Amino acid sequence: MKYSLLKEYLSKTQKREVRKELLLLGLPSMAENALQMLLGLVDTAFLGHLSWQAMSGVSLANQVFFIFQVVLIAASTGVTVLVSNAVGARNNKMISRSLWNGLYLATIWGLAMMVFVPFIPTILKIFPNVDQQVYQMSVDYLTVILSGILTMSFMGTLSAALRGSGDTKTPMLVAAISNALNIVLDYGMIFGKLGFPRLEAKGAALATVLSRLVGVILLLIAVLNSYNLHAREKQGRKIDFTTMGNILAVGLPTAAENMLFSTGLLLFANILLMAGAKAYAAHRVGINIESISFMPGMGLSVAITALVGRYNGRGELTKIAGVVRQGWILTTIFQVSVGIFIFAFPKLLITLFTNDAEIISIALLPVRLIGLFQAFLAIDYCMNGALRGTGNTSFPMITVAIAMWLIRLPVGYFLVKNFNLGLLGAWIGMMTDIVFRSLIKLFFYLSGRWEKRAKKTTLKVKATSGDLPGN
Repeated sequence: MKYSLLKEYLSKTQKREVRKELLLLGLPSMAENALQMLLGLVDTAFLGHLSWQAMSGVSLANQVFFIFQVVLIAASTGVTVLVSNAVGARNNKMISRSLWNGLYLATIWGLAMMVFVPFIPTILKIFPNVDQQVYQMSVDYLTVILSGILTMSFMGTLSAALRGSGDTKTPMLVAAISNALNIVLDYGMIFGKLGFPRLEAKGAALATVLSRLVGVILLLIAVLNSYNLHAREKQGRKIDFTTMGNILAVGLPTAAENMLFSTGLLLFANILLMAGAKAYAAHRVGINIESISFMPGMGLSVAITALVGRYNGRGELTKIAGVVRQGWILTTIFQVSVGIFIFAFPKLLITLFTNDAEIISIALLPVRLIGLFQAFLAIDYCMNGALRGTGNTSFPMITVAIAMWLIRLPVGYFLVKNFNLGLLGAWIGMMTDIVFRSLIKLFFYLSGRWEKRAKKTTLKVKATSGDLPGN
């Protein structure tokens, strides 16, 4: 193997600097992820205490909604990678062009997705075994959320540009404001409080859209005033198909990865529905708890991407290896700590989302499983950050496709159908998927095969001539 997670690539002084920078970038990103997840979790918690049908319906709707986010993810991922590499290469023109052309892509896709709003009742019939009340809640929620998809597309891309430039604090603060507004609006619109009508699932969706709209306005102000993003320069605002192509070249594999994963989750949901509506509700509670456990890893993954991208823009591969090692150490510490808490106190976490005794009983053992697999999630998040920072987004896509479609779904289906293991059987398939994909990504990184794509990414951000004033 060409690289190692156990080898020191940096001096003691460099290690301290890298750890400090990873934490400075990662901690705000963790907080932002926590707040963004809370945006969805608050919906789930409020609706879970309204009825389990409302909670399950919104969860099904969100699984379908993930598929509509494909190019949004492509735009945000591509913008983060190109901006961070351009910052490292000190190419101000590429920074500005990556920002604006990412926003143009996000606008085009958001408008295109709104065309599907009238067809939502038909689309959601892909769940043949779903309870009728759950189905109607799904339709109500998804109709409003998809109608307001532009708020998500702009918020994601603007935040991605700021993170790529090394500013993770602003997206965190904006997420905090949006989340606080969402909680107030959720309470009012779901239950008919604070002078609002009782809108239930529709109210949860409308609260989310309105809170994101406020977030977009705040992020746009921050981007226009950012010293590092050069957003006010007229040259950078031009539509540039080469830059759009570069964004998509980096971002589309990640988008495809999420598409394959999300469509796999739709089939996985049907496997759970075979075990019964309560088993599916327990599964959604478990997924929400798993999402909480993701927060440290996701935050540090963003930090690793930004820092690796910066060094990759300078062509410093040894520094990249040093960042990845320190990122892995920090991610493992955070994830394992979370895992111990989840394993020790599963019931405490489950009751945040439901007070149904049967659902609590079904969810207990699978939730404990989450705690046992956090070390593998740490590897997965670290490798995602490292590979994306260098522009290596195709390999993670292939790995996720294999893990989902050839491991999670077959294993889960077999254990549920033939051994009647219900939620536990499905989650054994899910945990096997996590172990497989984390180890395969690790071996790819250790082999050094990522270097070829990393060098191509460096050349892309250095290729643009005629830098903007001030460079």
